[in-house]
Amino acid sequence: MKKLRIGVVPYMNAKPLIYGLSRLSNSIELSFEVPSLLPGMLDNNQVDVAIIPSVEYIRSGKYVIVPDISISSAGIVESVKLFSKVPVQEIRTIALDKSSLTSSMLTRIIIKELYHISPQYLSWNKHYDISRSDSDAVLLIGDNAMRVTNDEYVTLDLGQVWFEYTGLPFVYAVWAIKKDHHIPGINALLKDTKEAGIRSVDIIAAEEAQRLQLPYERCLHYLTHSIRYDLGKNEIKGLKAFYQHIVSSGPASKDMEIVFHAA
Repeated sequence: MKKLRIGVVPYMNAKPLIYGLSRLSNSIELSFEVPSLLPGMLDNNQVDVAIIPSVEYIRSGKYVIVPDISISSAGIVESVKLFSKVPVQEIRTIALDKSSLTSSMLTRIIIKELYHISPQYLSWNKHYDISRSDSDAVLLIGDNAMRVTNDEYVTLDLGQVWFEYTGLPFVYAVWAIKKDHHIPGINALLKDTKEAGIRSVDIIAAEEAQRLQLPYERCLHYLTHSIRYDLGKNEIKGLKAFYQHIVSSGPASKDMEIVFHAA
């Protein structure tokens, strides 16, 4: 029997969505990769389903979404942050985490629309040792963002800034499948897996605390308060608002259609 190939991000925030899948190694093959590379793996049929950046769903038009599941936040997110050595209004250069697509776009939107500045954007691939960057500010995502202490920098939590700006959740990633593919049973499998992960979040928090060398309480709070895993009406409104901000400077925008994978 051919294994179901699933592409996932390696960060703590995704662990509740894949909890228990590794035990199904006879029927499932997990591939861990940074968000910016997973859409290409899906396009090239290296995986059958993947957690992809929401901006890639918006831009490509190639995918359908597995319903009821996302990686999102409604307020402080902790793991998507802009760290600046200078006051935000004085930022002239920003290094964007090379592994990010959605958060890089969110950074550009916030900097342009809220702070009305036009810095030069560079690429950053040195993980969380941002002291080595020559840029005024650095965007970090995932586990790397959580390892940096805020005390040394002017810090923008982009989930919090977005929520204060729009009043809506921000959707960072969704489960996606190519439009011309249909995978029977995948909706139920991934929803059941999410629910099992949420029920076991204390175990996941303990494992991640050890892996990342972070306090257990912080990991538990992150997984239960900062990150959300549903894709309900408000999350869809947030996803559509993100789309509107992306296209606002282009041709007349229309409402984005959300297409779900059929059960």
